[in-house]
Amino acid sequence: MNACKLILFDLDGVTIDTEPLYAKGEIRLFKEYGITIPQEDWKLFRGCTEEKFYDLSMNRYGVTEDRIIFQNKGRAYVREEFEKHLDFMPGFNALIKRLNGQYLIGLVTATPEYMFKWVDGRLNLSDIFEHIVYGGMTDKGKPNPDPYLLGMKQFNINAKNTMVVEDSVHGIQAGLNANTKVVALTGSVDVEDMPPAHEIINSLNEIDTNFINSLFKIL
Repeated sequence: MNACKLILFDLDGVTIDTEPLYAKGEIRLFKEYGITIPQEDWKLFRGCTEEKFYDLSMNRYGVTEDRIIFQNKGRAYVREEFEKHLDFMPGFNALIKRLNGQYLIGLVTATPEYMFKWVDGRLNLSDIFEHIVYGGMTDKGKPNPDPYLLGMKQFNINAKNTMVVEDSVHGIQAGLNANTKVVALTGSVDVEDMPPAHEIINSLNEIDTNFINSLFKIL
């Protein structure tokens, strides 16, 4: 086993296929207030903590609704989408089978505790990942390195021996800020908008032992 090597996964858009579900719920929410989110603005929100998403969006679009009411509506609409369509990302389950027994595996997500536990109850994420960092466990969220630093601390593994799999601008930057090897999965943001990850992949199927061993040889 490559016990000295750690792979940390993001949740939304990497482990589970939720980015379109968040978008549907959020589009519904803003439509109630006569607001259409421009396509180019979505990249600003991907990988944000829930708190930062509502701070940014309410300020950006001039929403004057009570924050708690607005947030609770958003949570309810997103939950409805999750209940209908929640599933793992294509290739994720097969990837975990390839990695099990070979590498340490953890999860680092901006998703808040209440939502993570709801998802965990349906997909049994705690059975997949040895350690998990969710939103609120660090004072600062992505793109700050703190969530990934905590993830590495849980395993007692340093950045030199850690690979991060991310899909958002904030997440990729967080992994880079933590000095890990960062693999960026396309789909959530355009490649030209991504920070300079060590590798860019179009599918989780591209990750195997050879891929990982090659990545860790990068200086």
